[in-house]
Amino acid sequence: MVLLRQIADPVFVQILCDALAERSIEFRSENAGMNALMPLPGVMDVRILVAEREYDAALRVLNDLETLQTDVASHSDLSDPERGDS
Repeated sequence: MVLLRQIADPVFVQILCDALAERSIEFRSENAGMNALMPLPGVMDVRILVAEREYDAALRVLNDLETLQTDVASHSDLSDPERGDS
């Protein structure tokens, strides 16, 4: 197993694990329990490990999710002109 990424955000960890599992990519998460109990970024990050032979496929999944996350964040406009928000 090789390290794919260390992640502090438990929601993104779950999304990534679900996406890897859906694609039958062999992976393991380490430190998820400690991250849930003590979410200290950089100290208790979850380590996502994948089978070496599936690293490239897992990296593509991760990159797609990060791109989607960035696109959603940059295009989300929470203001509602109907309510007078600006």
